[in-house]
Amino acid sequence: MMTIKRILTILICLVAAVACEHAEGPGGQGAGNPLAECVLPESVRAGEDVLVQWNGFAQDAVVRLVSAEGAEHEVVIDVVTASGLVFTVSADVAPGKYALLVDQNGQSVELGVLEVLAAGMPVTGLKVPSGVKEGEAVHFDGIGFEDGCELVFVNSDGSEYTVEAELTYSGVSVSVPSDVVPGTYEVYLHQNGMKWLLSSSFSVYGALVVKTLQRLDLYSPYIGEVMLRQSWEIVSREPAELAVSEYLVDGGEISLNASDRYVSEDGTFFELAADGREQSNDMEMTYQIDESGSVVQADVLIYGKKVPTSFTWSYDAEGFLNEISSPDRSFRSFSYEDGNMTGFRNTVFVYDDPELVNHPDAADAVWAYIALQELNDPFVCIPYLMGWNIRSSCQLPTAVKMPDPSDPSGVKTVTEPLEYEFDEDGYVSKMSWGKEHIDFVY
Repeated sequence: MMTIKRILTILICLVAAVACEHAEGPGGQGAGNPLAECVLPESVRAGEDVLVQWNGFAQDAVVRLVSAEGAEHEVVIDVVTASGLVFTVSADVAPGKYALLVDQNGQSVELGVLEVLAAGMPVTGLKVPSGVKEGEAVHFDGIGFEDGCELVFVNSDGSEYTVEAELTYSGVSVSVPSDVVPGTYEVYLHQNGMKWLLSSSFSVYGALVVKTLQRLDLYSPYIGEVMLRQSWEIVSREPAELAVSEYLVDGGEISLNASDRYVSEDGTFFELAADGREQSNDMEMTYQIDESGSVVQADVLIYGKKVPTSFTWSYDAEGFLNEISSPDRSFRSFSYEDGNMTGFRNTVFVYDDPELVNHPDAADAVWAYIALQELNDPFVCIPYLMGWNIRSSCQLPTAVKMPDPSDPSGVKTVTEPLEYEFDEDGYVSKMSWGKEHIDFVY
């Protein structure tokens, strides 16, 4: 089926032919000069049509594209008129500059140089997930996918797996075959004889045992060689019991400095059962959870108040938490870009390595950072520690920007690169910046 663009191109060529015949007629300027002036565009995208205006084409002409290295591509001619022709550049023609040659009447004539550009991506609003477990379905968001398109997974060895894509209202869904070997893949869209790279770092994970987060440890310099370890520990899940503690670490000796303990009888009501830290804030917390498992409200009894304060938890269209607010103010705001949390309070996370993806079952490193900064307001991070549908960032951040501790005005910032260690299953086990690091204990 011809596209509207192709039909218009052909009509332009036909109109030009009529104008040429009317102006020149039998015996006109062009009649005795088959090599009259040739007009062709400077560039065209692979897969698109080209209009070449020239009044010397024969009906049986053959048009070729020849690269500087001698690679030839014969093109498909759609229409030939007295003043030009329309041909299609094949989708498999590599980007570059080509000599445009026409073979006819036993001669080969070079008409000029044509630059072929890479085919334009037909999908807008593309959002690619970071990975999927083998044998499971995964969704790619975007407008422009067409019925019959395919996704091709290519690993570092060049092995290819072609998967038919099923159209959905917001993109396509594909089921990754169980024989796809776990690893990192490039993912290509094949559609209408053309292909486009969708992701250069799509991870396929094996059927791993899902690990449960048990503890987070933030290590930071204290005095001399002594380190301060601040920990969130999930002591028990049924009934739920969590502890937030401070330890002093001197070489191999670890001593408890202070600890709070939060307990819950019914899973959604937590109370401060043991108070060991003076900066403790919340005494009681009650959570309301919707049918998807997401917290929609937290009623918090704060020290010094006689009645609880209600906080509403708001989510964006993709299910990412973007605000926690009380009736009179926004308490915490979160910002995202391409499925990654980029902003929290006065901290900014930088994502500039697309291959640094987050394991779909591992704890979100950014939320781990938040949990260890929210020791005064534990109700913010208890849902994350309990696994209550706090969506993870798609990637792992490469750097964190934070206020410069040496600047009392709070205007200056410092940027600390982030480094990671992983366990044998691809879970983040350590995130480091400067002289600090977070350990993840499963």
